[in-house]
Amino acid sequence: MKAPGRSAVVGEAIAAFMGAVLLVSAALLLGSIGPPAARALPTDSASDSAAPAATAALRSASDVKAVSSYTLSASLDTDLHVIKGEGTIRFVNTSQKALDRLFVHLYLNAFEHEHTVFRRERSLGFRGHDRVDEPGDIRVKQFRWREQAAELWSANAHSPGDPNDRTDIEVLLPRPLAPNETMTIEMAFESKLPSVALRTGFAGSFHMAGQWFPKIAKLEPDGTFAHFPFQRFSEFYADFGDYDVTIDVPQSFTVGATGSLVEERHEAERRVVRYAQRSVHDFAFTAWDGFEERTASAGNVSLRCLFPRGQGRAAAIELDAAVRGLAFFGERYGEYPYETLTIVHPPDAAAEAGGMEYPTLITTGGSYAQSLAPGRVLEGLTLHELGHQWFYGIVASNENASAMLDEGLTTYATAEAIVALYGEDGLVDIDPFPVSIAAVERARQVGYFSHQAVAASAGEFVSGADYGALVYGRSATIYRTLDLVFDGVFRDALADFARAHRFGHPTPNDLVAAVRARGGDVPAAALARAIFDKGWLDAQPLGLWSRAMADGKGYQGEVVIARHGDLSLPLVVEMTDTEGKSQRKTLDAGNGAVKVAYEGAAPIAYVVVDPDRAVLLDEDKRNDALGNQPAGFAWRTWLTSSLTTAALFHATSP
Repeated sequence: MKAPGRSAVVGEAIAAFMGAVLLVSAALLLGSIGPPAARALPTDSASDSAAPAATAALRSASDVKAVSSYTLSASLDTDLHVIKGEGTIRFVNTSQKALDRLFVHLYLNAFEHEHTVFRRERSLGFRGHDRVDEPGDIRVKQFRWREQAAELWSANAHSPGDPNDRTDIEVLLPRPLAPNETMTIEMAFESKLPSVALRTGFAGSFHMAGQWFPKIAKLEPDGTFAHFPFQRFSEFYADFGDYDVTIDVPQSFTVGATGSLVEERHEAERRVVRYAQRSVHDFAFTAWDGFEERTASAGNVSLRCLFPRGQGRAAAIELDAAVRGLAFFGERYGEYPYETLTIVHPPDAAAEAGGMEYPTLITTGGSYAQSLAPGRVLEGLTLHELGHQWFYGIVASNENASAMLDEGLTTYATAEAIVALYGEDGLVDIDPFPVSIAAVERARQVGYFSHQAVAASAGEFVSGADYGALVYGRSATIYRTLDLVFDGVFRDALADFARAHRFGHPTPNDLVAAVRARGGDVPAAALARAIFDKGWLDAQPLGLWSRAMADGKGYQGEVVIARHGDLSLPLVVEMTDTEGKSQRKTLDAGNGAVKVAYEGAAPIAYVVVDPDRAVLLDEDKRNDALGNQPAGFAWRTWLTSSLTTAALFHATSP
């Protein structure tokens, strides 16, 4: 087993409090106003966290078959916040059957009135405003099958079975599209951006255009489409394709977008830019007349950070984190396959546009005060959004059906990166109260296991609190528990998974298979139980006794350990005698009560289950210790305060 860092010894209580409170107020209480210092890598990070070497050549972006490719022109009216768009979609039927229909997402229609699927749901403990000050929508002017000279769009189209929602549109074809046949769709549309709501919109003259064009739903191999309305807790899912997008904005505006800038010109007081990128599944752009810009490079990748005036410190921190992160994630999960990465730091008024990922473009966020905080808030946020370039970006899993393959894997990967790049307690490394991100994740998910399966689809979560606790916190805690109990098995399995399913649209079962290939049936079964079946466990000592042996040469006895729940993991039991000497025994994975034999030179003083705190999924750490007499360390007091402060964390965090 891998021993936890020193933050685990300090206790989950400090982690919860610091994670929920300190990072919010640290800039005011403890901030430094000097320039961001260069941070050296820990000398042992490579040996402790390096992924296994790839055994097969990675699939490259040039090998990816384009399914839905877009050539678009977009003109942004920065006063009306309207994008006038036109262009073509080249769609290939890569499935095994002829298609008699398409499904097209119009995600901005989620913001057109209060009766849409998105607006009917409430955030209830998660990001996203429950109101939209100014509505947004997409109006399709043309959607024409060029080769058939047939207009496909119905003016009254709405999401199947829901006349109040227009985010998931069925488009009937005048004749079937055969397997391997290609069609060209000519389209024209107007997209009205809402006031910044969830990930997209405008605030003043700042514009973040996400999900701004009609987008064909993901075509599955069996000829069905993975289509769904825009739901509050769902992100997206699409086929890979090639994008070529020309954008024109007022002359004074700076544009950042998916892909590489291939052309720029000026026409009649307008700035015209063209961006192109192969083998991606989305395209987003931002435009603002308040951006400043900094650049950097990481190997063959050109980085660009767009940020508000006065946020140069934040930009430097984010670029530094991205450079380090590209190296770490690339070594661990396979080389970043694109030539550019754009980081967008929205202004404070557009905070809801922050914390989001698109292919080759991520958004961060945070006030100037957060760049002064001693905790690595900006580094963590940047690394998290960068991690999404792999999960779900490069592996392209279904974020609607399996958010745990998106946010869960990225949360785990973010913590791995922070440990490798900044040390075990890299979230807040302030003596005597360091905090690790793993401890915060555990505190966040305690008590939620019974609410919903971690692998549930986005629409099944009843609240944002459940979604956040289970998809982010519990997912990552499950993965890290497998690492600690099975000596890095999940770390290595995830590296295999990312490489094997590069550009591949994997499912949770593929992740379980990767764990089985690395660690065997026991960790694979534990993962499956934990994510699919609300698996849980709580281990505790129920009793202990010892007595002198008949020959007077020592003591013998036993302890009784109860293993509640249906999640089976190996468990370490540590028995300490009255002279302070300890011995350990490991229980095989199992459930129910079990007796553990004791033999030693002195009577048992106390017993502790999971002394290294490897089983982070243990639901109640207050009952991990039991003693016959006072010992030198107040285990039960510490564990009780831990859970109490974890409860405070739940009460004060989203």
